[in-house]
Amino acid sequence: MKISVVVPAYNEEAAIGHCLDALVNQIVPVDEILVVDNNSTDRTAEIAEKYRDHGVRVIRETVQGLIPARNRGFDEATGDILGRIDADTRVEPDWSQRLAEAFADPTVSAATGPSWFYDAPLHRTGLAAQRLFCHRVNRMLSGHPMLWGSNMALTKECWQELRHHACPGPDIFEDLDLAIHLHRLGRKVHYADRLRAPVSARRIAGSLRDLHRYLRTWHRTYALHGQRKAAVGARAFKLAGLVFLFPSVALMLRAYTPDEGRLSLRKLLSRSSSAEARPIP
Repeated sequence: MKISVVVPAYNEEAAIGHCLDALVNQIVPVDEILVVDNNSTDRTAEIAEKYRDHGVRVIRETVQGLIPARNRGFDEATGDILGRIDADTRVEPDWSQRLAEAFADPTVSAATGPSWFYDAPLHRTGLAAQRLFCHRVNRMLSGHPMLWGSNMALTKECWQELRHHACPGPDIFEDLDLAIHLHRLGRKVHYADRLRAPVSARRIAGSLRDLHRYLRTWHRTYALHGQRKAAVGARAFKLAGLVFLFPSVALMLRAYTPDEGRLSLRKLLSRSSSAEARPIP
């Protein structure tokens, strides 16, 4: 079973090295790693090229957007299993091993697992929250399993069928879109709790306005696919999260110093923002 991993990247010079370090140091080596440079204007491609001797291949997609970059990577990957993570993902050392275990079941077409924020405090709480909001809530709303774009994989054979059904975007959650089409095609999505891939908290460390713009894509994706009840539910969860959870989480992230692993009152009161420390391209 050959495993390829696709990493779409746009202006990710601050994150891509850590991401690739985690991939090339797997307990069970990954067979192929494709970094899809999506018109970066920084050193993303240059940094990724340094990993060529570790099985990393840099390809370029000129059509801007996560979905074109993802599609290009999946199309060019040669593995039997096509993993997909973000450039700020840092997979656990046994990630590829857990991936192989998940696909040992020949009925599984796609697999996904949980994440937490490596640059935020309370890792166990973050893991529980991610399980709840990204997997269980979505499953409750839609009636079928989800995929988590920062930590997912599917078979090459499945992608070849799914490729012609997946929506082109751009204003959708691409992982939710894939999950919906997999369900409609009768494909089995397996949730593997031990398939874990920590990610950055930089998106929720940004402004309320930016987070709202990002999350509104959640219910829009459901609405686009005709799932009106799910869209209403997603909108309600989004508003509740922004009103009741975001203020306290934003303060905690502003005060957190990842290098020291502690909360700092001085950092909380400083003028520099967490959003500046965790830029989103």
